[in-house]
Amino acid sequence: MKAFLNLLFVLSGFVLLGQPNFGEATISKLQNSTLRVSGETNVTGFSCVFDPTYFEPQKKIAYCDQGDLILLRNATLKLNLDGFNCGGKAINKDFRAMLEAEDYPEIILNFKQFNRVERGYEALVNIALAGQQHTYTIPVEIVQGDLKHLKGILKLTLSDYDLELPKKLFGLLKIKEVIAIEFDIAGILNTAF
Repeated sequence: MKAFLNLLFVLSGFVLLGQPNFGEATISKLQNSTLRVSGETNVTGFSCVFDPTYFEPQKKIAYCDQGDLILLRNATLKLNLDGFNCGGKAINKDFRAMLEAEDYPEIILNFKQFNRVERGYEALVNIALAGQQHTYTIPVEIVQGDLKHLKGILKLTLSDYDLELPKKLFGLLKIKEVIAIEFDIAGILNTAF
């Protein structure tokens, strides 16, 4: 029994030593960000711009820099669907209906990690939309300056989220399945990662 307890103690030490050491960072001035959801129909395109005043004034995240890998915790952006403007009341209503805003009023972008790659960075991002979640790896650009910018374009397929695509004019106008979320998340980050 004593040998078993010693083994358990040693194994728990390995588990604790293997845990990454996370630092904390605060991001402020997120209201300088831009975010757009765009797509195509069989006739034309559409673009819905997010009002950045819906972002929290400050956001605390945790990070762990492990060389070519930066792990993140709490790096979540909640996009209230009321914050999107698609250019008119009717299309705003259709956009919210398509994304089931009554039941799921937010799109949630959860950045899990950044990988340093030959041409910059790749981000692992979990997207929660209409009650479902999927994870994507996308190329991103990190631009330094007075404000740091995280830029990228995420293309996703609406059928992955079991969304019913709206049809207009007796079914003659149809939205195509692939939409793009283009983001330029800007803010002041109180750390150098």
